[in-house]
Amino acid sequence: MINFMKKGIAIVDDHRIVRDGIRAILKGNPDFELVYEASCGAELKLIPKIIQPGIVLLDIGLPDVSGIDLIEYIKEELRSRILILTAEMQEDLICKSLEKGADGFMNKDASGDELIFAITTVLNGEPYFGQNLSAIIYRSYHKKINEINSIHHMPVITDRELEIIRELGEGLSFKEIGNKLFISPRTVENHKNKILEKLELKNTIELVKYAIKHKIIVLD
Repeated sequence: MINFMKKGIAIVDDHRIVRDGIRAILKGNPDFELVYEASCGAELKLIPKIIQPGIVLLDIGLPDVSGIDLIEYIKEELRSRILILTAEMQEDLICKSLEKGADGFMNKDASGDELIFAITTVLNGEPYFGQNLSAIIYRSYHKKINEINSIHHMPVITDRELEIIRELGEGLSFKEIGNKLFISPRTVENHKNKILEKLELKNTIELVKYAIKHKIIVLD
């Protein structure tokens, strides 16, 4: 069950066929309402202040400005969460988006079902990273963790905690992770809290941002 207050969705993408496709996907879902469309940064800034969508689906490659440069505006002026939709799965773009405050990142090759799941996840206050990106993050994290532990004296992350990180990166709930790993949802939550406590972070988004910013994760 979706537990967020705002369910309005705005789309910022310069390709009409993309906007039409997303509109068609959302039309069949009663939990969401498309409240605004823009084809560029200038059009987004014309959005009436009263609208304030719960989430903005944001393309990076806009004709007048990089979508990354709109993230701070969306956060400060619209107070919306942001799901980046792009075909450009490049390390520098991912890092810049996360550093600016993006809440999720998904490839445009994703299915309509994944889009709905991603929107729901981000609106519920959790980060979402597309399947390809999740695999890259986990693989890179696992590869670098021992090196970083020794260089930066980070607490040791156990294999079980690495499993939890991987499944959280896939956007699974505590219950889904518990079923997959044969442990209780409460145990999954305890593992997550312990990881964040070890690294002195507040949430999963900060974990991913910290790992990328400090080269803990090297995306390839």
